[in-house]
Amino acid sequence: MVIDSTCRLLRSNGQLLAASRVLIACSQRLLNPWHGISGGGSDDILDAAESNLYQSVRARLQHHTLPLAPKLVHARRATVERVCIICRRSIRPGSIQHESVAADGRKDWSHTLCLRVWVDASVGLVARFPARSSGGSDDEASRLA
Repeated sequence: MVIDSTCRLLRSNGQLLAASRVLIACSQRLLNPWHGISGGGSDDILDAAESNLYQSVRARLQHHTLPLAPKLVHARRATVERVCIICRRSIRPGSIQHESVAADGRKDWSHTLCLRVWVDASVGLVARFPARSSGGSDDEASRLA
């Protein structure tokens, strides 16, 4: 009985530790854009975090809970705190935010890394399933111009 309880606790702690390491790696990447440069930090942890972000975005695109990446995006420094559509973390004032407008007029914001992952995953999805229409449109582009 005690052994079973101990084993369950060890498995649970291992899962929590792995999740914490992924969150720490994501935070390091978002806080330090040079972290991914060779010699700038632990590339293995960064690769794992970026891989998890790709997997999350692909899954959300496939389940239609995230629209395809827009064709037109405006990048500027954030003046107010926004929430990233991709990682759902805040974009702090002073950092770079990427603003896009959906066909229905809804505005979304994303971090630079998150936007890159979103675009890459969208391009890959459209290449595999060409029948799925593009997230951006010419009407959208003209509204943003």
